Amino acid sequence: MQIIERQARFVQLKNEYFFESIIFSYQWWFLLIIAVGLWIVWAIVVDKKRLNAILLVGFMASMIALILDELGLFLALWFYAHHLAPFTHKLLTVDIAIIPVSYMLLYQHARKWKPYLIKLGLLSLFAVFVAEPIFGVLDIYILLGWKHWYSTPFYFLIGVFVKWMADKIAGDKGFSI
Repeated sequence: MQIIERQARFVQLKNEYFFESIIFSYQWWFLLIIAVGLWIVWAIVVDKKRLNAILLVGFMASMIALILDELGLFLALWFYAHHLAPFTHKLLTVDIAIIPVSYMLLYQHARKWKPYLIKLGLLSLFAVFVAEPIFGVLDIYILLGWKHWYSTPFYFLIGVFVKWMADKIAGDKGFSI
């Protein structure tokens, strides 16, 4: 029973912190604008003829990101000092907006493997050496037992996997180099 009481107290403290220090902070607005803005841009530019395959890429990328994020948080590899909602400790802006939208746009615009892999490599490097450090400078993403560059193979392999699966399921003939 002691763990239940501590969990209840933790939730109470977490909610107090969220409503006193996070909501409406400049970091919170930054995360909200990115999340909403990316989905608006995606809705405008998405290829409606390939919508099912593109959405499949986004769904798979988001699910993988959520699982890996949970694992990293559980292992105390990183921490998020700011997030959008009080009910989660994950960085939903990344897991359900930045990552899926980035992979969906990449999948839409690079149908063949060779250009896809080149652009995926550039996207992975941008995420690791530009985006993640910006989130760190803004005190959103705090590294504990992790280095930014450790993420590079994960970003790359997620991209390879989601394209391979989407092509296979959707029957897309984009496998040729």
